[in-house]
Amino acid sequence: MENKKSSAFLSNYLWKGKDRKQIIEEMELEDYEQKYLDQAMKELIQEEKYNGFELDKRIMLLFEMNEEEDDGFDENDAEYMG
Repeated sequence: MENKKSSAFLSNYLWKGKDRKQIIEEMELEDYEQKYLDQAMKELIQEEKYNGFELDKRIMLLFEMNEEEDDGFDENDAEYMG
């Protein structure tokens, strides 16, 4: 069975014209990846990029951006001892 995250698979995979469910199944996306699929697809359609590598990369970028926002230091949450 081919690894769905291999560079060969992602480079050759084209998702143009496929629905969300089909992409999730074919790319074997995890739940945390599915959360960002719609936004990634919308952005890539505007850029006319339809291969799996670009989609996977955009999903991970969106995931990382949102994780940083959630886990970042918030000065308002800090307690000052004085």
